[in-house]
Amino acid sequence: MKNKLILLVAILFGCVSAFGIFQYMRTMEATYQLSGDYTQVATAKQVITARSIIHGSMLEFIEVPVEYVMADAIMDPADAVGKMARGDIFPGEQIMTQKLMTREDQTGGLAVRIDEGKRAVAIPVGLVSSLHGLLNVNDQVDVLVTFGYEEETTEAETGRRVEKQLVGTSTIIHNAPVLAINNRIHSASEGNQEANTVTIMVGPEEAQLIALAIQQGSIQFTLRSPEDDAETVIPMVGIDGLKR
Repeated sequence: MKNKLILLVAILFGCVSAFGIFQYMRTMEATYQLSGDYTQVATAKQVITARSIIHGSMLEFIEVPVEYVMADAIMDPADAVGKMARGDIFPGEQIMTQKLMTREDQTGGLAVRIDEGKRAVAIPVGLVSSLHGLLNVNDQVDVLVTFGYEEETTEAETGRRVEKQLVGTSTIIHNAPVLAINNRIHSASEGNQEANTVTIMVGPEEAQLIALAIQQGSIQFTLRSPEDDAETVIPMVGIDGLKR
């Protein structure tokens, strides 16, 4: 009986102490809020994995005493939404500017520069097809492929069907941004190196066309003006198209 009484007293004192601490914290919180020493900061509502795009639903804004706000902490959703996590960010962690990056950040690598739903595809080039090294990262290009094909025709005199070997050129990609030249993913101000590969951003189906064109034909880039983003329908041209 005596032991039970001691236990009950201990529990009672524990409850009183916990309530006292709770009240103290509430009083301190009220004091901070009245004094204006609280501010809202962005924290991770969930695990945000490296290179994830930050959405508003991933963020939770909580009030924190100003002395506990980390340097460069995000306080405005606009400063985080749409950017990418540089590394993993864990629930409850304050989100800081240094933990985020934009698509233009050169330390993020090639993957962060690819738009959602798009693909990066590398194309082997020579001096002529790469405009003699004058292509630069962020340029816009069209992709032409020249290829051989067979066409069955009927001889007028004999009526016999024969196969002719023909050559044609077709524009298969319009207005594709250049993401990289060789292993360089940033623009060169001067002294462009000779290009061996040019990586462009295209749709998944266009990537298939390029893979086929690399195997079955020869590729040529045409450089577009930065102000020209029109997609013009251009029919394939054959040898007969050179006869003017």
